Amino acid sequence: MTNEELCTVIQKYNWEFTEANTQYLTHNIHRYSGKFIPQIAGKAIDLLTEPNDLILDSYMGSGTTLLEAMLRGRNSVGIDLNPLAVLISRVKTTIVSSDDIVEIYSELLPFVNYLASGGQLSLMSQPFDEDKINEQIEKNNWRIVDEWHCKWYQTDVLKQLVQIYSCIEIIENEKAKNIALVAFSDILRKSSNASSKYPNVMYDKNAKKKPLPAKPFLESLNNVVEAVKALSYKMENKSCRAGIIMQNNLALSIDSESVDAIISHPPYIAAVPYAEYGSLSLTWLGFDCKALDGELTGGRRHSTQVVSRFSGDYKQYFFESFRVLKPNKYMFLMVGNPTAHGARIELNEMTETYAKDAGFLHIATAIRHGQNRRGNKMGDEYLMFFQKVCK
Repeated sequence: MTNEELCTVIQKYNWEFTEANTQYLTHNIHRYSGKFIPQIAGKAIDLLTEPNDLILDSYMGSGTTLLEAMLRGRNSVGIDLNPLAVLISRVKTTIVSSDDIVEIYSELLPFVNYLASGGQLSLMSQPFDEDKINEQIEKNNWRIVDEWHCKWYQTDVLKQLVQIYSCIEIIENEKAKNIALVAFSDILRKSSNASSKYPNVMYDKNAKKKPLPAKPFLESLNNVVEAVKALSYKMENKSCRAGIIMQNNLALSIDSESVDAIISHPPYIAAVPYAEYGSLSLTWLGFDCKALDGELTGGRRHSTQVVSRFSGDYKQYFFESFRVLKPNKYMFLMVGNPTAHGARIELNEMTETYAKDAGFLHIATAIRHGQNRRGNKMGDEYLMFFQKVCK
């Protein structure tokens, strides 16, 4: 397909996907703000790549592009600095066997069912290693008196969260442990004293009594397990896989001219504070969300330098993307125009300028007018196509 033909297809295609199901397979295993609509990523993959190509998403987020690449027989690699994004993406693209999740059924489920039943064992109850779990609980009991944990979780809720988390920690199979951690992370906000009125994590001093987390965790765990199993069945006899790396996308550990396409959804400067939104999960997992916020492109949203910091990182991103992309191959980005400190940022224009500065040829831009669900009402989204042209 020539660039002229590609441009025609892009402009004529309906990118709205108003009635599309965006929650299939593992796409809905965990809440993640500013997610890429899978149908958009999928269509970009169809237009710009061939089977067995290698696709890069170096603003990976929760791994939407990677999953869509797998489903289409493409290999992929995702890059992100956010440990929560890395965890979700790993589980979202995980292929499991029955052996991989046996520890969930043999240890975790029996123990959490025991908690959910109020500590009652019946003749039908499956055994679990109570001594091993209690030993791990002792190591985590510091959380019960820790100031941060006591602020965000009511005492009885916190005690049960510690029990569940401790049981997850002793799981030896990495795939099984990650599945359980995603389910655990998924219930942390609803179990907390955070207000439900805002997307960011704000303490609600009038929070009502929260239900104990064992039953919500069991429901979340079942949903994640079933989604991962469905994906594994779908991918049976297919060899394409997703690689996930936690690193800065301004200095990629990827060979020059090794990638067949770049398909990504850059952050909206200060509009979606990923570290802040994931602060409860990140803290439970042992990460410093404030330190992470200082490293992320578009982080420190309250800083007066947030736009200039974003701009500098974003410009470098295009030069690094140009380096790893093969000659004559394509890059697709979807961006919106957010507001930072009261001023509208024309991110689409910034994207086109920086891409050209790095050496990319702008092929086409399609505009998506769909309803925006991201708090600051950015309105239109710009689906931008570029080609690496080597002189």
